[in-house]
Amino acid sequence: MDLRKRLIAIHLWIGLLSGLVVMILGLTGCILVFVDEIKPLVYADRMHVSSTSGETLSMNVMMQKAQGIWGKDKPVSALEIDNDPIQTWHFRAYRENDSKAGNWYWHEKKFYESLFMNPYTGELVFHEQSEFEFFRVILYLHWSLLLKTELGQPVVGVVTLLYVISLLTGLYLWWPKNKKARRVRFWFKWKKNTGLKRRNYDLHNILGFYVMSLGLIIALTGMMWAFPMLDRGVQNVLNLSESPKKTKVAMVHSLPEPKSSGLDFIFKEIKKKYPTAKAYHFYFPAKQMSTVTVLASYDQTFKTVTNRYDVLSGQLLETSRFEDGRIGEKFSAMNYDIHTGNILGLPGKILAFLGSMISASLPLTGFLIWYNRKKGKRI
Repeated sequence: MDLRKRLIAIHLWIGLLSGLVVMILGLTGCILVFVDEIKPLVYADRMHVSSTSGETLSMNVMMQKAQGIWGKDKPVSALEIDNDPIQTWHFRAYRENDSKAGNWYWHEKKFYESLFMNPYTGELVFHEQSEFEFFRVILYLHWSLLLKTELGQPVVGVVTLLYVISLLTGLYLWWPKNKKARRVRFWFKWKKNTGLKRRNYDLHNILGFYVMSLGLIIALTGMMWAFPMLDRGVQNVLNLSESPKKTKVAMVHSLPEPKSSGLDFIFKEIKKKYPTAKAYHFYFPAKQMSTVTVLASYDQTFKTVTNRYDVLSGQLLETSRFEDGRIGEKFSAMNYDIHTGNILGLPGKILAFLGSMISASLPLTGFLIWYNRKKGKRI
């Protein structure tokens, strides 16, 4: 068997074995690329307030109201405050499940709920069971096929690797041998009497060629999450000898501010420091500790600034910024934005959407080519 026949066999069996999962990853990827734009439209009733008159309530008051709804058994784990004043405040309560029972992703957490609250009145707008929220289900279908991370992520990683091999073998098989072949390989030369099987063949080959670079970028960045060792290895190769430049402040134990105003003081400081941030995310430790992690997030996630504060005093303990990291850490931080195309803004997202959509179509058009040939219905 010559090389071409071997590659045809490899390309065929990879497509048959991994095609369904590739279609799932591609279609869910199309949704996730624009999830930040879709959510405010679909969930406008829970994410927006009807009026912004007056001042917002203090964070401490809002925390007490949220905690009163959940009770002491479900402490507030995180709070997201959008910089847009028309947005509700988004409280989260989640706890990892200590039990190893179950294989599905929703078995990973004992509970995961969200409260969308009006910061001007303190009223509850919507109580969400977040494990079953549509876009989270789509996320975990893309992330681990709805399986627990340790089960689903390796499967997704292996399928993604197979997809990369499929793209490379497909490129070899596509490559035109002569000038005459080139005329029909780069664009559609359809006529009115061109049959459906020929159109399908061209869709698979021509779109497959044009999606090659996008597909490889999306696949390789996805593999960085599926295989943490790959992420660490890339970082180690790229990292230079210098250490990250992080601003660290020694913890103090005096209380210049009253205990009840710690979070409000921190919120005021973080807004003053990062006034153009898209949102501010507060993450509270599971155990009772006096520190809180606050993220000032931007449209491009790698620009997020992470700060750690002493809650009681409002003292800044540590700041971590993208520009302070080494080359490998910067590349890892940009991985999400590269994967979704967000690194290039809206044009990049459109490219990622098209890349995901075409990637999802390739297993189907490839299967139809194989099926037609198997039945002796050659093009």
